[in-house]
Parts: sequence; structure tokens; C-alpha cells
Amino acid sequence: MRKGIAEGRSGTIKLNQHSLEKLESKGYKFVLVKGLTPDHHYEHVEPHCLLLVPIKELPSDPAKKDIYAPIRSEILRQWACEKQDTLEILIANRSYH
Repeated sequence: MRKGIAEGRSGTIKLNQHSLEKLESKGYKFVLVKGLTPDHHYEHVEPHCLLLVPIKELPSDPAKKDIYAPIRSEILRQWACEKQDTLEILIANRSYH
């Protein structure tokens, strides 16, 4: 749980087309999709916001299975272009710079 709190409170960037392009130019190929509650605990059923954690390669360890999306996926492109009224979608800042 502490990791969720730390990631949720570390700086974040709003998802948009420019932020996706910047991640791609830095060599990121996937994002780990994590749901967070208002108090920054992980929650995939009814999240307050989605936190996208950029990664360059998928983990090979089957124990590390989670929800991943390719940077070039249609759903990420759609989310980046939509106005986010109900569910805020953020990118973890630690990987963005």
C-alpha cells in the first residue's frame, strides 16, 4: 500500500496527446495502468483516478502480471483526446522527465 501512496503523491502529468508522444520519444512502449482511490491506495474496481506508469519492456516474470497498455494503443489515444470529466487520467512523473 505504501507504494501506491508514494506513486500517487509523486508528481503527475495529465494525459494528453503531447504527453504520449513525449513518452514514446523517450523509448517507453507500455504503461502500467493503476487505479487509485482519493487517498492514493490501489483500487481497480472503483478508482478515483487512473495512474499510468510508463515502462520500456513488459516484465517476463509471470508473478508480475498486471494491466498494461501499449503506448500506441487506440484506448490511450482516445483517452488522450477526450475531455476527462469523470475519471482523471495521469502519468507518473518519475518516468516522464
